[in-house]
Amino acid sequence: MAIFTNASLWVPFLAIVAAILLWKGDFRVRGFVLVTLCAVGITDGLFTQSMKRLIHRPRPHEALAEVREVSLQHAKPEILAVLRPVQIRLSKPPSGQVQGRSFPSGHTMNNSIAATLAILFFGRLGALYIIPAAIVSYSRIYCGVHWPSDVFVSAILGVGFALLIAGIAAILYRSITRRFWPDFYLAHPSLVGTSGS
Repeated sequence: MAIFTNASLWVPFLAIVAAILLWKGDFRVRGFVLVTLCAVGITDGLFTQSMKRLIHRPRPHEALAEVREVSLQHAKPEILAVLRPVQIRLSKPPSGQVQGRSFPSGHTMNNSIAATLAILFFGRLGALYIIPAAIVSYSRIYCGVHWPSDVFVSAILGVGFALLIAGIAAILYRSITRRFWPDFYLAHPSLVGTSGS
């Protein structure tokens, strides 16, 4: 769970995968990557961070005593932390004012967005991404950094944002390509759910 919840371990790997998919992927794969990057960038950069500052909900380990905190040890390079024993400690009683950042869960929202878009673009095959998305979301509870309600509501918000941004992207794609690149539009008339290559 500590490995799944550690975003800094996964970001370099995901960036490499995204670059390869943009380079080698077909029309549908490239569309999925671009829409996912836009959706995560917009929601994480604007909505999630703004709501964290606005709501100031303390994380479980900040609000309660003896909440189990699970994390990887510090290591340089960070990937070496996966070879070391996991750190497990109990939180101390809260003291003073806490500037909480518990809601919403960015990990959950980002993975819910990716899972929803994977389903929209790839159907049943894309639905397989629900498994890692669910594991990452559960890891946030397991490691003591989010309340179950944070994760549940963030998952719903992620699905909603994914559907909204996918709809906007599809409208923009259709109107722009039909006007400026009609031949390309005829070959690929739909951004989402297309079988074009």
